[in-house]
Amino acid sequence: MNKSTAIVFTILFITISNFIIFKYIGITSNSQLELSKELILKQSRSEFKSILNTSNLNSQDKKDYVNSHKPAWMTTQISELANKKENYYYNITSLKPNNPDNKADKFEKKALKYIKDSKESEYYTFNKTNTKFNYVGALIAEPSCLNCHTSQGYKQGDILGGIRITIPTNEFKVFSTNLKEETRVIKTVIIILSVFILLVLIWFINNIYSRQKVIEEISKRNEVLTERYSLALDGTDDGLWDWDLISDEVYFSKKWKSMLGYEDNELKNNLQTWSDLVHPDDIEQAYKDILANQKQETKHYENVHRLRHKSGHWVWILDRGKTIFDEENKAVRMLGFHTDISKQKELELSLNKSQKNLIKAEKMANLGHWSLDLKNMHLEVSENVKNIFGLDKEAIFGMKELFKTFVLEEDRKRVSEKFTQSLRDKKPFKIEYRFNKLNFEETRYINCKVEHKIQDKKVKKLIGTIQDVTDMNSIEKELTILRAAIEHAPISFVITNAKGYIEYVNPAFTKVTGYTFEEAFHKNPKILKSEFTKEEEYEKLWNTISSGRIWSGTFKNINKKGEDFWELAVISPIMDKNNKIVNYLAIKQEITKEVFLQQELQNKEDLMIAQSRHAAMGEMISMIAHQWRQPIAVVAMGANNILADIELDMLDNETLKESLNEIVNQTEYLSQTIDDFKNFFKPNKQKDLTTIESIFDETFKVMGKMLDTNQITVIQEYKSGIQLYTYPKELLQVFINIIKNAKEVLIEKRDHNRLITINEYLKNDYLIIQVSDNAGGIDKDILERIFDPYFTTKDELGTGLGLYMSKTIIEKHLNGQMEAFNKNDGACFQITFSMKDL
Repeated sequence: MNKSTAIVFTILFITISNFIIFKYIGITSNSQLELSKELILKQSRSEFKSILNTSNLNSQDKKDYVNSHKPAWMTTQISELANKKENYYYNITSLKPNNPDNKADKFEKKALKYIKDSKESEYYTFNKTNTKFNYVGALIAEPSCLNCHTSQGYKQGDILGGIRITIPTNEFKVFSTNLKEETRVIKTVIIILSVFILLVLIWFINNIYSRQKVIEEISKRNEVLTERYSLALDGTDDGLWDWDLISDEVYFSKKWKSMLGYEDNELKNNLQTWSDLVHPDDIEQAYKDILANQKQETKHYENVHRLRHKSGHWVWILDRGKTIFDEENKAVRMLGFHTDISKQKELELSLNKSQKNLIKAEKMANLGHWSLDLKNMHLEVSENVKNIFGLDKEAIFGMKELFKTFVLEEDRKRVSEKFTQSLRDKKPFKIEYRFNKLNFEETRYINCKVEHKIQDKKVKKLIGTIQDVTDMNSIEKELTILRAAIEHAPISFVITNAKGYIEYVNPAFTKVTGYTFEEAFHKNPKILKSEFTKEEEYEKLWNTISSGRIWSGTFKNINKKGEDFWELAVISPIMDKNNKIVNYLAIKQEITKEVFLQQELQNKEDLMIAQSRHAAMGEMISMIAHQWRQPIAVVAMGANNILADIELDMLDNETLKESLNEIVNQTEYLSQTIDDFKNFFKPNKQKDLTTIESIFDETFKVMGKMLDTNQITVIQEYKSGIQLYTYPKELLQVFINIIKNAKEVLIEKRDHNRLITINEYLKNDYLIIQVSDNAGGIDKDILERIFDPYFTTKDELGTGLGLYMSKTIIEKHLNGQMEAFNKNDGACFQITFSMKDL
C-alpha cells in the first residue's frame, strides 16, 4: 500500500466512524425523548381513568344525591374544582352536548372527530411550544348514559364525547431543549476531534513512509558490510547478532547458533527465537538492559543470561552490544556478540553458593567468624558478626571497639586474661561472656571459640567464631523451669517410646500408682490395667494414637497395692521433623473422688426421679378414677337391668346376651386402662426405637379422660416423621408432667376455649418438640426459676420437683435441652434434640 492509498483509507475510516457515532447519538436522544413522552402519556391515561371512574361512580343509582344530579354535571364540577386547585386543565366535552357549557373548542372538535373516524379510544398531542400536553379520551355510551342522552340519538357503544386533560410540560420542554443542545455540542466536539485525529494520522503516515525510504537506503549500504562481518566472525568463538529495530529483523551468525547446538537452518532469524531460548528468570532483566541502551541510559549494552541448548541444558552467555541511532537520534539498530561463559559462571556460582551457604548457616546458628592479624592487630569479621552486635555493614570494627563497647565491663578482665593466657600457652580456648547489643539495654551472652595459626613456632594469627547463645541460655532456663513444673505438677506425666514402653514418669505418677521411676522404666503402661476396661477399648486407643491422632478418655486402673483408682487421660503422639512418631505423651489426672461424687449425684438424681414419679401417683389415681367412672356405671346399669328383668320375669336370651356383651366390653376396657397405668410406673432402663407421636399417644392414654372432663382440646402436629433411639419411659414421664401442669393452669385461669398445642418438627439438624397452652403465660419474675428444685407455685400442694426432674431427664439422661418461654397467649415448653445424638 502506497502513501496516497493509506491517506484515503484513513479519511474513509474517520468518515464512517463519525457517521456511526452520529447515528448512535441520534437514536439515544430520540429514545430519551420518546421515554419522556411515554411517561406523560401514561400520566394522562391515569388521570382519564380516575375521572372516568368518578363518572361511573356518579352514574350508580344508589343515593338520592346522585339521583338528583347528572353524572356528567358532577364530573364537570369536580373537574372545575381540580382546575382551580391544580396547574392542570380538565374538561368533559361532546360534539352534541346536553349542556352548552360542554361545547367542544377547536382542539376538542379535532380530537373527537379523529376518535370517531379512526375508531380509536384516545387522541393526544403537544402544543406548538411543547409547554402543554393535550389528551382526549373517548366516553363510550353505556346503558346508564342513555337515560340522559336519548334525545341525541345515541346507542349503547357510541362515542358520546370525551374527557380532555391538559398537563403542563414545561420540564419536558426544558429537557428537550437541553438534550438537543447537548447533542449539538457533542457532535461539534466529535467533528473537531475527528479532524485533529485525521491530521495526526496523515502526519504519522507521511512520517512512516519517509523513514521507510531512509531505512531502505541504509539497508542497501549495510548489505556489503553484513557479508564482511559474517566472513570475519565465522573464525571467532563469539556469536554475532544484528537486530534491525525498524523492520524488527534479526540476524544470528552460524557461530551464535552452534553455541547452542543448532545448525544454521534449524533456527529462525527473528527476535522470538532468542526470546524463546532465554531462561524465564533472566529475560526480564535482559529486556531492561536492552531498553536502557536504546534510551541511551548506558553507553554499551551488556547482560549475562542463560540460553537453552538443543540438548536441554542451559548455556551461560555474556551478551554485549551497542545501539545505533539515526540523524534524529532514534534507535534504528542494535549489534552485538554472544560469548559462552558457562565454565566461568559455574565456578562463580559454586563459590557464591558456598559463600551463601556459609552466611545462611551462620545466620541460622546466630554465629559469625573472624580473624585477627597479631602483627598489625587488624581484625576482619564476617557480616553476621556485625549483625550480632547490631552494627551496619560499613561500620568500623576493631579490637578497641570490641572490648570497650561490646564486652560487658564486669567480664572484660576475665576475657583479657583468657586471651593473654591463650597466646602464652599457644592453645585454643573457648569462653562465654556478656555483651550489650548496640542501642539495646538487654544483656546478651556470647560464646567465643579461638584457634591459633602458628608459623615459626609463633602465633601469627587468631581465627575464631562468636555465637550469640542468649536464646539457648533462655531455652535451657525455660527447660529447667518446665522440668521443675512437671516434677512438681499434681498431675501425672508419662512418656513412652514409639513401641509404647515407658521412658519417663514424674513424681505425681509415683504418688498415684505407687511405682517409682526405676520400677516403671521400660515397662508397658498395661501394668496398671484393670479388668474394668475391655481389650477392645485398648486396641481402639492404640489405633488412634498410632495413626497420629490424640486420644482422650478415662481409665479405671490398679495401683501397685492392687487398689482401684480412676484417671482422666489425654494421650498424644510426638512427631519428628519427618512426621514420624517417636514418642507418646500421656497427661493424666486422678479423678477417683470425682467419679464417686458423680456416681453419688447420679444416684440422688435417680432417687429424685423415683420420688417425682411417686409424687405423681396421687394424680395418676385421680386419672384412673376418671377413666373408670363411665365403664363402671355402664357395668352397674347392665347388672341392674338384668336383675330387674329377672324380677319382672321379662328376661329373654337376646336382651341378656346384649347386656352381658356390654359388661364384657367395659371390663376389657378397665383391664386395658390398668395396663396403661401400670406401664407408666414400670421401670425401663433400655433404649427403644420409637417416635415422639407414639410417646404422646401413651401420654393421652393415661391423661385423655381427665383432659376431656375438663374440656381441654389438644391440637397435635407431627412433621418430622423420624424415629429416635431413646428411653421412652423417661420421655413419657416428662410429657405427662408438662401436660399435667398445663391442665392445672388452664383450669385455674380459663373458663372456656382451653387449648394445649403440640408441635414437633425438624430445624437445622435439630428435632424440636413444643408443648404450649393458652393460659396467659408465666410471670416474668418466676420464669427463670421454674426449673429450680423445690420451687413451686402451688403452695403446699406442689413438691417443686416436676419441672426440675423433667429438665434433668432431658439434659442429663437424654442429651437434649429443655427451656420455657412465653409464646402468643400462653407458656411454651420446648425440648430440643440434636440429630447427631439420636
